[in-house]
Amino acid sequence: MAKTGTNISVQKAFYNDSQMTDMNSLANALLSKPTELSPIITHLAGKEDKRFPLSFLTEGVGNVKSIDRLEYEYRVKTHSLKTRPLAAAAAGSNHGLGGGTFKLVFPDKWFVFPYVLVNGAGEQVRIMAEPVQVANGYEYLVRLVNPDVTAKLTAGNTVGSLWAQMYAPVGVDFSRGNAANWETPGRVRNKIGTIRKSYHMSGNAKDFVAEFSLPKKGGGSTKLWMDYEEYTHMLNFKEECEMYYWYGQKTYDAKGSTQMKDENGQPVVIGPGLLEQIVNRDTYSTLTESKIKNIIGDLFYGMSDANAKQVTLYTGTGGAREFDEALKGHFGASANSWKVGGENRFITGSGRSLGMSGYFTSYEHIDGHTVNVVKLPLFDHGPIAQARAKHPVTGYSLESYRMVFVDQSNYDGQSNLQMISKKGREMMRWCVAGSVVPRGFDSGSARASDVDGASVHMLKTAGIILKRFDTSLDITCVAS
Repeated sequence: MAKTGTNISVQKAFYNDSQMTDMNSLANALLSKPTELSPIITHLAGKEDKRFPLSFLTEGVGNVKSIDRLEYEYRVKTHSLKTRPLAAAAAGSNHGLGGGTFKLVFPDKWFVFPYVLVNGAGEQVRIMAEPVQVANGYEYLVRLVNPDVTAKLTAGNTVGSLWAQMYAPVGVDFSRGNAANWETPGRVRNKIGTIRKSYHMSGNAKDFVAEFSLPKKGGGSTKLWMDYEEYTHMLNFKEECEMYYWYGQKTYDAKGSTQMKDENGQPVVIGPGLLEQIVNRDTYSTLTESKIKNIIGDLFYGMSDANAKQVTLYTGTGGAREFDEALKGHFGASANSWKVGGENRFITGSGRSLGMSGYFTSYEHIDGHTVNVVKLPLFDHGPIAQARAKHPVTGYSLESYRMVFVDQSNYDGQSNLQMISKKGREMMRWCVAGSVVPRGFDSGSARASDVDGASVHMLKTAGIILKRFDTSLDITCVAS
């Protein structure tokens, strides 16, 4: 489904009753095709309004999946484990001297006979027999690979020392098969919540509408419309959805039970927002390029199975400034020192008419990861931003300095960050008609009321999935 093109847009126009009938109203189109239209509307609205970048970069670009239930489940594979800590030091001394065997105890039976193990000092041993279960784990009979009869184990014999499995050498003839160790992906189960927004309007007619130019499957485009006041309320609703996608906190326990009930006795289900799903957290006072490099390098070192590696840094105005100043400061850069081949990079104009431009909004790490900076207005002006303490220098909210590095790479052909929606409830809208029926709603989508006016209601059942939750990082500012 195409979402780009010069003719795909949203524009403000005067209402024309000869062109804008109920047949081509967005209200009625959404009733019949919410699954198809909701992502396109999010994309178009996101191009015009920057208040909900997370919605735009998931649902708006097609990273969305509709399900027919309120609970979803997926398997997640975190970093592969290739090491095990030593559970007990080997008894005696001069381990391996003269080609002798000795025993190493590990907490489980992860290592497989007859693989070669290696310790942090690079010393290699071969497992000589099947491990035997003992009181504190499994006992492995091993022998040094080094053929020197004077060689002996010098490292890796303290409790907690890490050993890693390498390969399985066997005899020249009559060897037998061994086994393979493997890790099953973890299973994550969560729920999606339902949020809604309503607004009321008087009986006075409005003059403006928002006209949507939407792509058609066979090529070209078609135009749908909605009342412009309704469009602005829809943008506000999408901002509230964005708030839920970021800050949502689960209202159910590990068993899936929800104790919170509404006035009708129905369970109030809130799914986890993106911040609740991220397990890695850190703090900073002043950001440096070295910290950025170490963050990206350490966090994504294990992303060996990712395709199209992409990291997005969501932050506010304060965080964007910190990011820019960290990269410029790394090179000792000032506004008049950035010149390449005599060309000014950060200073524009000449004489008395000078301007400063050029700010870092991306960072390419030496390991091959690209970080793109995306401004999130919620971190600047959202409710939490208004409630948090202020930065001691700028006076901005400390939430504005929050930096959330989100792994948006592809794993097994699927985006790591996705939106999950309830099928048929991706975006529901209806009106309650009183003395007037809001334009664009026919009798099939209107409800009755005796109010001199009308009301419009919006509802969405959705949630955000971060499949690899160990490759993202939430950093908060603690400057004081």
